Amino acid sequence: MIRDREGGLWAAGRTAGFRKYLGNTSWLFADKVVRLAAVLVTSIFITRYLGPELFGQLNYASAFVGMFFALTSMGLDDILVRDLVRRPDRGNKLMGTVAGIKLAGAGLLFITVVVLAWLKAMPPNKFAMVVIIALAEFLKPVVVVEQFFNAQVKGRVSAKVNIVQSLLGSAFKLALVVVHAPLVWFAWAYVVEMLISAVGFGLAYGRHGHRLREWGFSRTMAVYLLRQSWPLLVYGLALYVQAKIDQVMIGDILGRTLGQEAADKEVGQYSAALKMIEALGFIPTVILASLAPAITRARATDRSLYEDRLVNLYRLMFILFLVVSVPLYFLAEPIMVLLFGEEFRMAGHLLALFAIRLFFTNMGVAKSSFITNESLFKYSLVTAVVGAVLNITMNYLLIPTYQSIGAIWAMIGSFFVSIFLVDLFFKEARPNFVWMMRGIGTFWRVHKVS
Repeated sequence: MIRDREGGLWAAGRTAGFRKYLGNTSWLFADKVVRLAAVLVTSIFITRYLGPELFGQLNYASAFVGMFFALTSMGLDDILVRDLVRRPDRGNKLMGTVAGIKLAGAGLLFITVVVLAWLKAMPPNKFAMVVIIALAEFLKPVVVVEQFFNAQVKGRVSAKVNIVQSLLGSAFKLALVVVHAPLVWFAWAYVVEMLISAVGFGLAYGRHGHRLREWGFSRTMAVYLLRQSWPLLVYGLALYVQAKIDQVMIGDILGRTLGQEAADKEVGQYSAALKMIEALGFIPTVILASLAPAITRARATDRSLYEDRLVNLYRLMFILFLVVSVPLYFLAEPIMVLLFGEEFRMAGHLLALFAIRLFFTNMGVAKSSFITNESLFKYSLVTAVVGAVLNITMNYLLIPTYQSIGAIWAMIGSFFVSIFLVDLFFKEARPNFVWMMRGIGTFWRVHKVS
């Protein structure tokens, strides 16, 4: 038994709570590592099997649907966790209402992407894949169970389900490669993965003594939840558009100028490089997760310490950028050829340029700690919308001339404005701009956070 200086049992309880949260975080970390490894392995085999053109078609379809994923999430996940903690007695009604809203959102997403694909006169194979991938979203309402376990600090349950889903989903995709399945089956893989998640969370929910049929829908609660979540919905739409629109615009713009086959190959090269760089985005999120509690504690007790820890976080993220991006710039081409084959040599050139994006990814992840601690969520909404609009505009201007390289520069330009320059126009965010510049300019002074 651990006692504090006053001899009470409070320290023991605190230690038990710390161990509980540490264990929860460890499971979530393991989940991310396994999923990252599974994605990387399957991506190598699928990319080599499909080649640039077919891989481009698959990623065009997934990006087209992905732009509207926020319609299914509706920004409700964090709100659901919060309310389940505050009012556990209303759990069934909360879960049922959120599931109902997500089901309606999935219907809206499905109608939106099908109508837009039809209006675009999308080729039959891409249209079919868009429809199939959109169908997977109708299984998302059951996955709200994950937030139930998160609210109870039972990350190990969610992690186990997600790990099983990753392994089974990867096995299914690798089996498709082995049997030389046609392209459309790789779109069905999205449905299979979502089905595994839905079944897994449903079974886990039942094993913990709960039943899905006990859920109930409340119109009053739905109105309350939507009023709370609409800023997060808009924010999510802006982020998804900024993340996915480049692949769609490359396919559309180059399809009109170079022909559809050349456009699909360009999307395939771009997507292969993008997936590699997105995988590296996992590292700064882990660093932030370990340092965020110390920054939050400092915010509540000591403003100067809070500022020092934020600046130190920016220093650490800049060092991480240098350590990863400099070698990547020189090794990108041989890495892509080794992993994906000679056909993807062009993706190596794109990956070298993508290394610059890591700077903005790292700084953006670190900046999220400032936004959260200062509760500047309306500000973050503005930055997301500005970034998405600017990204689309720059894509229209740069892709016709510079093709995929133009899309990368459009992404970098939009990140530069949304992560850095927008701060100058908001009084509450200007100090953070100074802290970021200080962190970058004095990165060698990074120190251990106690």
